Amino acid sequence: DVYQFPGTCEYNLVSDCHESYQEFSVHLKRTENDGNPTVSYVVVTINDLSFHLSKTSITENDVPVNLPYYKAGVQVEKNAVYIKLQSKVGITVMWNGDDAVMVELDHEYASPTCGLCGDFNGVSVYDEFIQNGRKISPIEFGNKHKVHRSNEDCEDPYEEEDESLESVSESCKEFQTICEEMLRSESRSSCTKLINPAPYIQACVQDMCSCTNSSEDFCVCSTLSEFSRQCSHAGGEPPSWRTPQFCGNCPFNMVYEESGSPCMETCTHQDTISLCEEHKMDGCFCPPGTVFDDISMRGCIAQSECQCKHSKVYNSGEIYQQDREKCTCLEGRWTCEILQTPATCAVEEGSHVTTFDGKTYTFHGECYYTLAKLESKFTILVQLVPCANQEFDTCLKNVKILLNNDKNNVLTFTSDGTVKQNMQTISLPYHTGDISIFHASSFHILLQTSFGLQIQIQHVPLMQVYVSLEQSYRAKTRGLCGNYNMVLSDDMKTPQGIIEGTAATFSNSWKANLMCQDREERLDDPCSLSVENEKYAKHWCALLLSPNNTFTQCHSVVDPEIYYKRCTYASCNCEKSEACLCAVFSSYTRACASKGVFLIDWREKVCGKYTESCPASQTFSYKHQRCQLTCKSLGSVQQSCISDFLPVDGCSCSEGLYQNENGICVPLEKCPCYHNEVYIKPGKSISIKDEHCVCTNGVLHCHSWRLPCPSPKVFFNCSAAVAEELGLQCARTCLNLDSDDCISTDCESGCVCPGGLLDDGKGSCVNENECPCQHNGHLYIPGAQIPNQCNTCACKGGKWKCTEEKCPGTCIIYGSGHYETFDQQTYGFQGHCAYVAVKNNCGNKQVQDKFGVITENVPCGTTGTTCSKTVRIHLGVRSYLNTFNWFLTLQIRKVGLYLVVESAIGLAVMWDRKTTVRILLEPQHSGEVCGLCGNFDGDGQNDFTTSGQLVVSNPLEFANSWKVSGNCPDVEVNVNPCEATPNRHHWAKMKCSIITGRMFKDCHNKVDPRPFHDNCVKDSCACDSGGDCECFCTAVAAYAQACNEAGVCVAWRTPDICPVFCDYYNSPDDCKWHYNPCHTPCYKTCLNPQGNCSNPIPNLEGCYPVCPEDKPIFDEKNQTCVDICPYSTTPNTLPTTTTENPTTITTPTTQPLTTTAGPTTTATTPTTQPPTTPASPTTTITVTTQSPTTTSGPTTTVTTQSPTTTAVPTTTSTTQPTTTTAGRTTTNPCITYEWSDWYNVHDPSTDHSDWETYENITNSGLQICDKRLFIDCRAVHVPDMDFNDYKTKTGQVVSCDVDYGLICKVEDQSRPPRKCFNYKIRVFCEVNICESTTTTITTPTSQPPTTITGPTTTATTPNTLPTTTTENPTTITTPTTQPLTTTAGPTTTATTPTTQPPTTPAIRLFMFLVD
Repeated sequence: DVYQFPGTCEYNLVSDCHESYQEFSVHLKRTENDGNPTVSYVVVTINDLSFHLSKTSITENDVPVNLPYYKAGVQVEKNAVYIKLQSKVGITVMWNGDDAVMVELDHEYASPTCGLCGDFNGVSVYDEFIQNGRKISPIEFGNKHKVHRSNEDCEDPYEEEDESLESVSESCKEFQTICEEMLRSESRSSCTKLINPAPYIQACVQDMCSCTNSSEDFCVCSTLSEFSRQCSHAGGEPPSWRTPQFCGNCPFNMVYEESGSPCMETCTHQDTISLCEEHKMDGCFCPPGTVFDDISMRGCIAQSECQCKHSKVYNSGEIYQQDREKCTCLEGRWTCEILQTPATCAVEEGSHVTTFDGKTYTFHGECYYTLAKLESKFTILVQLVPCANQEFDTCLKNVKILLNNDKNNVLTFTSDGTVKQNMQTISLPYHTGDISIFHASSFHILLQTSFGLQIQIQHVPLMQVYVSLEQSYRAKTRGLCGNYNMVLSDDMKTPQGIIEGTAATFSNSWKANLMCQDREERLDDPCSLSVENEKYAKHWCALLLSPNNTFTQCHSVVDPEIYYKRCTYASCNCEKSEACLCAVFSSYTRACASKGVFLIDWREKVCGKYTESCPASQTFSYKHQRCQLTCKSLGSVQQSCISDFLPVDGCSCSEGLYQNENGICVPLEKCPCYHNEVYIKPGKSISIKDEHCVCTNGVLHCHSWRLPCPSPKVFFNCSAAVAEELGLQCARTCLNLDSDDCISTDCESGCVCPGGLLDDGKGSCVNENECPCQHNGHLYIPGAQIPNQCNTCACKGGKWKCTEEKCPGTCIIYGSGHYETFDQQTYGFQGHCAYVAVKNNCGNKQVQDKFGVITENVPCGTTGTTCSKTVRIHLGVRSYLNTFNWFLTLQIRKVGLYLVVESAIGLAVMWDRKTTVRILLEPQHSGEVCGLCGNFDGDGQNDFTTSGQLVVSNPLEFANSWKVSGNCPDVEVNVNPCEATPNRHHWAKMKCSIITGRMFKDCHNKVDPRPFHDNCVKDSCACDSGGDCECFCTAVAAYAQACNEAGVCVAWRTPDICPVFCDYYNSPDDCKWHYNPCHTPCYKTCLNPQGNCSNPIPNLEGCYPVCPEDKPIFDEKNQTCVDICPYSTTPNTLPTTTTENPTTITTPTTQPLTTTAGPTTTATTPTTQPPTTPASPTTTITVTTQSPTTTSGPTTTVTTQSPTTTAVPTTTSTTQPTTTTAGRTTTNPCITYEWSDWYNVHDPSTDHSDWETYENITNSGLQICDKRLFIDCRAVHVPDMDFNDYKTKTGQVVSCDVDYGLICKVEDQSRPPRKCFNYKIRVFCEVNICESTTTTITTPTSQPPTTITGPTTTATTPNTLPTTTTENPTTITTPTTQPLTTTAGPTTTATTPTTQPPTTPAIRLFMFLVD
């Protein structure tokens, strides 16, 4: 409806009409400025947010905001023409800042809405201008929607007797001709065919008549603009009628277009249009061949002139160099060259390890471990021990280096700064052969070699070690530092050659002394044990994250988040909180220095004591000449010194006192003891070699409790051993067959295997060829085979021999922004908008088969965190034939709780219909993709590659670069929801403890539970606006699925914890639906009778049918178990029919969607179905397709409630016919596919039109197949020319659609000779070679289904909404409780359900097939 209303008060433009609660409203106030109407402000209210848009400012709940702005799912942005407010709830408001306001609503708000925009019931005039049977005027209608303000005095416009739109006063009739000439001109013919210009002509007349502006042309800008907008939305092509002087003033060198993509390409976002979903609109755009410079704001420039930005602006050709790469700016993107720089492995804070390839993990050891080893060159061992009495408070105590792997040439670095060679202390600097050792500072010792190895040892405040190796050692190392092959996923490879899943099992495998006990990992949070420790840790560790201190300058190159986590963990965990805290700070400053950022004066606010002088208990002297003044020396067997030596200066204790490990002087009775470089407090005990020892006066007093040896082991007595026999210390066993890392010089008595036999790890003695293999803490007999990712490992003689197939990669996105890339890099990102998860057309690379997965974030709660709940899959094809081949193997199916989308190109997407998305790529895409999921090249260190092809360290900079639209605001900081809602923190930790508890104990050795636990706590804190348990359950399910894929099936759901009620879908006399925590995705069904899995989809949890042996096949269509399928089967594949713009089909609130292949689109809902998720109100699945054939003619229009009559024959269906059509399957030998003959049945010389429709073909006596998959249209006189190219060249308006055939109408032809040419068509058919026909069973209630008999068909139905693809976007939304019928061919099937599974709220999956 178009009407005139001149009111200047504040009016309700549109709002929802819920009586109990108003979800949104849009108000506006008009005024006159110099005689010209304008909008002075717009007020948009969405739930509890109120946005006031004026020409000078924008406020949110009366607080001014800067654009672009985002909050709680509402984004406000401004371009050259419009201020645009867009909400995730389905409302978009655009205001040009002057006289035009436009509101777009999702169809879920249809019938009724309130306000000047009408009731949105799909019926013209009724309920707006005809109320209670009485026709009302536009003035009366408008006055009803006045918003009454207590402080506003505003008069309503007067109602007049004659307000007919057609009535024009005599004084205004002079403008009638002018307006008609403008709006009915030939250039606007594509618009007038779609939109009735009459109301716009009358509006134009009134505008010009009432205009007081000196230029009459200016007065019609608003009407012409609105006519062009509506034309563009309807699919027309309005002409470019503006000029810089007339209605089209644009900034910079931009030009005004009537119909352009709102997703403008810029220097930083050069691939936005291909991913854009928004409809075209008018506005200022860059001329063709240019992009907008959003870096230096120079307007529209050639892409070759684009700059790059990283911390500062770089012109094209300028170079930016970082630690691993040298990058050159080229046309707005970075072209990078990898530098041959050394890689570093680190052991920090006594438990945190970073490998050469950048993998980080935590391990609390108690033994010597092989840190890095290179055959015949060097071996580096580290000793980890408990720092004090706490088991998990571990420290690095010693570093030992075997040069040339010579056990007689061992360098030892101790935590107190001592350096020894072969147990002899050496003074620094020290030079010999290939090595040089010196004090780099009073805190650091440096070892340098001539063969590319460098080691830095820090000993104040805690011992930490950094090992650097040149690139020549790549793929040659082994040990805790990984294999240095630049592949993150295989760093945890054991000495036996298998990859472990957790740090504990991996690190235990690299023990240098097998007498040490295996260590289990700590899973609890040490800060939860003490509130005071937690407050202390957070207070000081917050300095790392502070935006305005010394550390801030490093945030852009080294993400402080991981160091903040280490800091709080260490501060709560360590007995020496400050020392551990300061160690983390020093680790961060070193990481910054490695990136070229040097932090100075950082100790002014923290850890300043290490720069001060001697402790108070000590005295400084230049002349000390006494021995045994340390507690450590009391336990020494040998005399530490003799008094006959030259005096030394330094800090020392007074007479009678001894210096303890803290540098404090204490009396003898308070001295701790020292063993194996571990301090034992006075009066405390320790077990040493099966002896119980008590510390007294600095000396350990021990007694033995040794037991006799079990058979067949014998006791080895060191006192009777010959030289170089070390007993247990270096005994060869099945678990260290090739290990020569034992460097002990002390013999240890104990039980050993007799000669020729080896300890098998279980206490028995076996021959070497009978040795078992170890994996995940379990022992496997020789010959055993186990899966290891996609490979198989066999145990042979104590070693694993594994196949070396390249495995598929999985990217995981779940919860409030948790990401794990294909190369196992993890990070958090709480973006607000749509982001590229993965795509294969990266940088300037051109690919033929394009694909992309877009995730769009939706708010989880009030804390600002977001959850990935919307997924769009873009699939592009390169040719007609390839379209078909791809189509045959594209499949959408429900597997348990998941919706799985699979394609033949090696891409699969698994979505739990909540917040978890798993993207699986086959190995052929390795190194060929980009996006938030990384590049899948195995190297996790380069996963943070921006869309401009620059590797960065900051995950926020990386993730922000992959937003689809440049109008989306950048994320400045990740919100910690538990700090925003501290009252939920304890509840969240209590609930999430299930992950680290006994329930998942069997999985802890295979999948590290700590990151999943931390993410679970964050998610549970974040979801504070309803759905609390939903977020918690999704987080736990993510860990359960990771365990599932690691081979551990955990049935963790209970009636009290995240239940799944499968029994709800069983009928009273049936019990076939059962929950399974890890069911195979392929089982015997009519779609897959053999139950074979031909893809790498993992086992998935959910409800599955359990069929009896006599009826082993599940019939998906009838939801029953059968012995023989009653119909020809077809997989759930998506037809690749296409329109120029997407057609959107939205399922009803309580209905699932099933899409079948071919011209038949079936929405089938069984009597009982497995659930998706319990007790959730809404699931929305949107399937958008595009095909090689463009439709520009016939349109099927769907109307609800009241019928609309058109001028062509109409068949009205008021009931839901039930049609069951046999489908097709690629495995059925009866089914084949072939092109038909060419059809040319209509002669255009008779009426200058051409109607090659299926109806005309069959009426002519010819036969055409029922199952038509594709259509091919050609001009008869040029059959070799592509149809679309022919249309473009000739200007013919002709539609070619697989649903009805080809139609060309003479009245549509605007270019000479203004008649249709002769066309022919053929169709691609599914043919059943075993049957002559396809059986169709139809049971209509009263009337047959809708039949397409002409170019336009109008179907009116209350329950079923058919749709065909058209040139313009068509959105069809079914009612809340109605099943869905989709018309995609000659047959439509809609089976009404009895019981439907519940679904989850506000979550969408989109799929595109695009050229």
